[in-house]
Amino acid sequence: MIAEAIARLRDRRIHVVGLSGTEGAAVAQFLLEYGVTSITAHDLQTAEGFPAAFRRYHGWMDPAAQEAAIRRLLGGPIQLRFRDRYLEDIARAEVIYAGQAWFRHPENAPVARARDAGTPLSSMTELFFETVPCPILGVTGTNGKFTVVQLAAEMLAESGRRTFVSGNDRTHVPILYRLRDVSRDAILVLEISNRQLVGLRYSPQIAVITNLAPHHLDDHGSFEGYVRVKSGILAHQGTSDRAILNADDPPTWGLAAMARGAVVPFSRLRDVDEGACIVAGRITVRLGGREDRLCDVSELAVPGTHMVENALAAALAARCAGASPEAVASVLRAFRGLPYRMRFVAEVSGVRFYEDSLATNPAAAAAAIRAFDRPLVLIAGGQRPGGTADDFRPMARALADRPVRAVLLIGAMAPQLEAAVAAVGLGSQVAQCGALAAAVQRACEVARPGDVVTLSPGCESFDQFRDYRERGDRYRDLVAALAERAAGAAGGSGRWT
Repeated sequence: MIAEAIARLRDRRIHVVGLSGTEGAAVAQFLLEYGVTSITAHDLQTAEGFPAAFRRYHGWMDPAAQEAAIRRLLGGPIQLRFRDRYLEDIARAEVIYAGQAWFRHPENAPVARARDAGTPLSSMTELFFETVPCPILGVTGTNGKFTVVQLAAEMLAESGRRTFVSGNDRTHVPILYRLRDVSRDAILVLEISNRQLVGLRYSPQIAVITNLAPHHLDDHGSFEGYVRVKSGILAHQGTSDRAILNADDPPTWGLAAMARGAVVPFSRLRDVDEGACIVAGRITVRLGGREDRLCDVSELAVPGTHMVENALAAALAARCAGASPEAVASVLRAFRGLPYRMRFVAEVSGVRFYEDSLATNPAAAAAAIRAFDRPLVLIAGGQRPGGTADDFRPMARALADRPVRAVLLIGAMAPQLEAAVAAVGLGSQVAQCGALAAAVQRACEVARPGDVVTLSPGCESFDQFRDYRERGDRYRDLVAALAERAAGAAGGSGRWT
């Protein structure tokens, strides 16, 4: 497959947009490795600023590998166009590779004009599909997709399948760097974001949609537009492929009618003849006349109905891809959560602290709120472009159904969140804290033994942090300091993970 892709690209005028970024650098290095040299690469950085930007976007590389890659890109047979010549001659391109968020930047208007004039616009994600020789299990959705990716990959690896994982996060190694290791009998488990799906001309053999809720509306104009883009994961499937859909989520299940492959549902709420569901309290997969009751729901270490849905989706996807029932059950029992996703951080003086910084939209935060039946201290807020109080109604409704100790708000959306929470009669429990450090300190003051404190922001982080990872790491550091103080005061009673 690599040879065919290279043959199509050789001697064509290829322009790569965003050379310092994860996607642009991966594409350029792939092309160079396979002897394609007709490359013009563009970046909004200056030549002097390029190395620092590259290092920032390639944290998964060790420092020596970063420096080698920078030398290769700056010293290779590439026509470089930095800030003062950005997108020069883009109209002459025969193929353009752009990062998934290219359309968000007004400076990239010439890319849109070239595309509209007929120049093929491609992406790193398309290259995955064009070069990987093995089947692809792709997962998209508003929430839970990376948890499902990790679970399914672990289940397949535990079954003895050579398994590769790649995704949407810049901490993930793009599979283009590992193509020589991928054989036909392997499998690639791929997280696919809404932006990666824009214009994507391929679909995975096994496609999973976890759920769909309003998110990234500034990208797509409306929820309907967002759903339409997400449905692209099914658009190019064949009749022998499988579409794994959440039957409990109306927007997701509504896409079943457009699926070209076999639709295989998962449901937490009802029985299914073929697919995954709960039977007598157990995660159960039914495929081809076989039923496997894998593990009891009570054995899942991560709390919440969203974790049950993730477990059902991952178990079904992995079984469709050939994982053994024993491996699936073992992974479900052992799973303790992922960083930035409902991860237990510490117990301090009888209060359990959770970090859920990747709950960057109200639906994800609402799922986290519903996961706890103990008295809850919620830390929420951040940035949401164009956000209104109505956007946060899912969180407010979830809070109204739970014993709430306090709602501590931070960031730009704090006034809108306060209005939403007040509308369900919980205004007296709200405190405006401004910054995360103040919110964690306030949580320490108001929480009682037996309570839960969770950072489930319901917002993006960019008003106060570089990204959700920095926000989550800062929260963990703040809680670690609380635990140390508590341990010192009580002779070691703070329990830290």
